[in-house]
Amino acid sequence: MSKVAVIGNTARAIGAVCASDLTLSGHEVRYAVFPEQRDQLPAVRKAGGFTVEGDAKHLISKKTGFARLDRICDTTADALKDAEAVLIEVDIHQLEEKFGRMIPEFARGAVVHVQSHGYWPAARLTPLLRKAGREDVLVTEAPAPTHAARVDGTVVTPKGLRKGIQIATVPASRSDEALAALKPLFPDFAAASSVLQTGLENLNLIVHPAMVLPNVGAMERAKLEGRKFGFYQDGVVPAAGVLGDALDAERKLVCEAYGVVHTPMPKAIEQYYGFKSNTFYEAMQNPVYKSFPPFQPDIWREWESVDLPYAIVPCVQLADQAGIAVPLHRAFAEILGILLGVDPWQCGPSLADMDLEGSPEAVKKRVLGLR
Repeated sequence: MSKVAVIGNTARAIGAVCASDLTLSGHEVRYAVFPEQRDQLPAVRKAGGFTVEGDAKHLISKKTGFARLDRICDTTADALKDAEAVLIEVDIHQLEEKFGRMIPEFARGAVVHVQSHGYWPAARLTPLLRKAGREDVLVTEAPAPTHAARVDGTVVTPKGLRKGIQIATVPASRSDEALAALKPLFPDFAAASSVLQTGLENLNLIVHPAMVLPNVGAMERAKLEGRKFGFYQDGVVPAAGVLGDALDAERKLVCEAYGVVHTPMPKAIEQYYGFKSNTFYEAMQNPVYKSFPPFQPDIWREWESVDLPYAIVPCVQLADQAGIAVPLHRAFAEILGILLGVDPWQCGPSLADMDLEGSPEAVKKRVLGLR
């Protein structure tokens, strides 16, 4: 049994489902949320935990029912005390700010896993730990979160459990330390080659841009008419498939330049969801995506405000410093910048901020721990 702190719970409900699932697996789970999420706590505290309903195949514990949390905490410091493993779910725009405040609170030797669709969290946060003299703490990341779920009050409904997730830390030479803390929680976890793999294999980098651009007009029409949009149903159109395959071919070039084994989008979907296909368009027919409900029609703005600075732009910048042309990714960055009203090249962390600046060989050595 591990002592686990689960910090944060956004609309994706990953904090709630992980706290529930790990509790049902027999771990000692302390649960806390960030200040802007505190309205969630009274109901959870009154109930003493979460009630898990739905299909148990989407859970590591393979159990549903009531998950009584070990402790429901008012502060992150209380939840983090003596926690060997920490799971964080946070608005990715606020990652550095929220994490920075917790640095003094982490137990010595804690392993912190950020539950996000990549977005380079280990590369972004490790420099903060170095600056604070907390290199005893490890941050890990993955191309996608472990779970998909919905939460209504204190009722959690799991919707998916991704398989074959590989995690990375900085440097990669410390991956075994991270896995020692995380595999008791997530037995399916394995080590990625480095954060270059987890960053460039970000599932949202692969899926969202190709799906969004052909559907912006349809989503805006839905908003004007006051209705939701079936992004993973009505939005799966052949043009998205053509763009998806072309973007994937560009991403492969960047992966190769940095020594990352490229996983084609259909293979990634097969790995996570067990659905076999040969093209982007075919892969988007997978039943997990089809099971997602319609979204508010401007959800694409929320998604792309994250994908642009933390996935698309870093991919372009890594390509630039390797001397590789990625015209489609660059065009997507420029177009999304116009649609969102931001400068795409100034709205997120730089490669220097993430210690990823330099020649491909120099970057590879740093992330592997060979410098």
